[in-house]
Amino acid sequence: MNIGKSFTFVFDDPDWIKKLVIGGFVAMIPVVNFAAMGYIAKLVRAVSDNPDAPLPEWDNFGDYFSDGFKVIVGLLVYALPAILLMLVFMVIMAAAGGFSDNFNSDTGSALLGGGMFLLQCVIFIYALAISIVIPAAFARFAEVGTIGSMLRFGEIFRFITANPADYIIVLLLSFAVLYLIAPLGVIACLIGVIFTQWWGYLVFGHLTGQLAGKNAMPLNEMM
Repeated sequence: MNIGKSFTFVFDDPDWIKKLVIGGFVAMIPVVNFAAMGYIAKLVRAVSDNPDAPLPEWDNFGDYFSDGFKVIVGLLVYALPAILLMLVFMVIMAAAGGFSDNFNSDTGSALLGGGMFLLQCVIFIYALAISIVIPAAFARFAEVGTIGSMLRFGEIFRFITANPADYIIVLLLSFAVLYLIAPLGVIACLIGVIFTQWWGYLVFGHLTGQLAGKNAMPLNEMM
């Protein structure tokens, strides 16, 4: 994998400023930002086919939006267990509040506090597991283009284990770029982080695309 290229390929495109500005603003607008996810999927697909592929053009917003919507639905399916767990806990807390007069207040507070801590631990572990799967799910979607492709757990597992060392590198670098480097854009006034965060997603897309190219499956294996 050409790690250095993932960090610099954006600036090799003659129109990189225009594409970065459009992407930064699209990514920050609720609902409209579905198109940003579709754009990243297109980038993953392009880099998978050709590691030297330039940034995609912003010339097919409708397709980007449609693909991004599918990606969001797929990710929501992964998040559904955590969401349901939070809802159940909220119901339990509401019920406990209704019966609070029947319990010692200190005991009730301790139980609720312990329950909240346990819930946070479970959700953290589950969120960590989801974050590990995301590059593989993105790569599967980029190749096949369906929500179901993100949920074929056997394929996801084979993708992750095909090149585990490279997969770990993609995870660590993506985390570093999105959560450590990109937020530094806040130094250039708050608007700077809009574009550095989008650049971080482009780096993630390029890294994932390279990995997808190495781990490409024959079509008959995906059926």
